[in-house]
Amino acid sequence: MKLTGGQIVAKALKANGVDFVAGMPGEGTWALVDTLLSAGTDIPFIQVIQEQSAVHLADGYFRACGRSMAVILPGALGHSKALGGIACALAGESAMLVISGEYSEGNDCRPAVPAWITKEHVRVASIDQLPQALRQSFDTMFSGRVGPVSLDIPAAVQSASIEVRLSPSTLRATSEVQRVDPQINVVALREDSASHSSEEGSGDVLPLKAQRPLAELRSVLEKDAILVAGAGSLQALVKEMFPVYESRSLCTASPPMSGWAVPAAIGVKLAMPARQVVCAVGDGDFLQSMQEMAVCVMHSIPVVFVVFNNSGYVSLSDVQTPLIEQHRAGEFNLPDGKPYSPDFAGIARNIGLEAWRVEHASQLNPTFIKALNSKGPSLVEVITARGSRVN
Repeated sequence: MKLTGGQIVAKALKANGVDFVAGMPGEGTWALVDTLLSAGTDIPFIQVIQEQSAVHLADGYFRACGRSMAVILPGALGHSKALGGIACALAGESAMLVISGEYSEGNDCRPAVPAWITKEHVRVASIDQLPQALRQSFDTMFSGRVGPVSLDIPAAVQSASIEVRLSPSTLRATSEVQRVDPQINVVALREDSASHSSEEGSGDVLPLKAQRPLAELRSVLEKDAILVAGAGSLQALVKEMFPVYESRSLCTASPPMSGWAVPAAIGVKLAMPARQVVCAVGDGDFLQSMQEMAVCVMHSIPVVFVVFNNSGYVSLSDVQTPLIEQHRAGEFNLPDGKPYSPDFAGIARNIGLEAWRVEHASQLNPTFIKALNSKGPSLVEVITARGSRVN
């Protein structure tokens, strides 16, 4: 049988249980992306809007189910834009295969990924090396401390063809462990913690404290629902007072990373389509990756995004104690000092989601129910008090 390098990659991914590939097409990876999009490959390609989001998506997927995804990035430039996400996956012990492709020929291309950012980085010089390199990558990914592995497959190797007979067993990793228990942060709390927090923010008083929306959200979620929490003070608050009743029901980045939660929640929903998946994220965090909502629309992925809008990075403002009234670090303000905020609900509607804006406590419960019952992705923007001292 005559196979191209791209077809060998697709067969190896299938043999090692990879159900989804996320990434961006670009110079150096066209042949591989074309293979994945061709009929008969049976591995959906999830195209993201920004390179790092593909890595975060695969990270969330692994944390939810313990299975790896593959990520396709353009050449060295595309990889450099995703380094923070790869480092986050390495620190969080998330397995994924990160594939890039240099367009230039020859052996003088610099590695697209620094060696310390993944468990292993391999450059495939010729198509006959490809099956072994793929098999070894999956072995390395799951052996010892689990983590990402990067594989540089030049465009010439992706397009080249070779006469070869490859059964799935020859491409499958020798390790029997292809699914592991992911390192998800799970917090066991008393059953009464939610009601206690709800009382703390009772009444229809403006502005809302962050505890009240979280308590209302918990009250309408199914017990096995998965909450993906963003970085900053919101993540600390979720770990402190959001009850978890089932395993793998609270997913957070460790160490925390802004821009992680939105694409990670998409990965979690791909991994666990039968469970409710809600992404709770602050507005500053959300601004870094909100464009990935378009991925949910294009692929009909019903994630519920809850944006806590307090016009700034509250966790950053916490470290500054001004002696006089002035702008605080982390606040989003207009030149005259008034708080600034985009219309997140309006942006979500323009992208194609159902969306609502909540300013009063009485709106929380019915709005969360509408969002959870939406047939597609949805967003709830909750206006909350500025300043973590208030929250």
